[in-house]
Amino acid sequence: MAKNPVTATLLCILAMWVVTSVDSAHHAAPSPAVDCSNLVLNLADCLSYVTNGSTVKKPEGSCCSGLKTVLKTNAECLCDAFKNSAQLGITLNVTKALTLPSACHLSAPSVSNCGLSVAPGASPGM
Repeated sequence: MAKNPVTATLLCILAMWVVTSVDSAHHAAPSPAVDCSNLVLNLADCLSYVTNGSTVKKPEGSCCSGLKTVLKTNAECLCDAFKNSAQLGITLNVTKALTLPSACHLSAPSVSNCGLSVAPGASPGM
């Protein structure tokens, strides 16, 4: 799955986030019906497309099938993944992130409702 050091690093960061999220869930209020921290692992192949500075023109590998799984299970987890990406050290290209469902030819609730935005004059990274 990891074809280059950047992808491998991003996958490691994503895995650490999952472990941290699972550990903190034991100390938090009752968890929601679906655990987004595990579900977003299905989006690992999407990182090469949505990461700021990426020159990848279309989603790779199992990105679209992973996105389909996330959307089918709990579409709100996609917003959670986008919103928490900065905590993982991942800078998103918000423009690409917002168009990910259409790039995968999937119908999804508007990702623009996630609260992601690009300030006027700012770069599309998040």
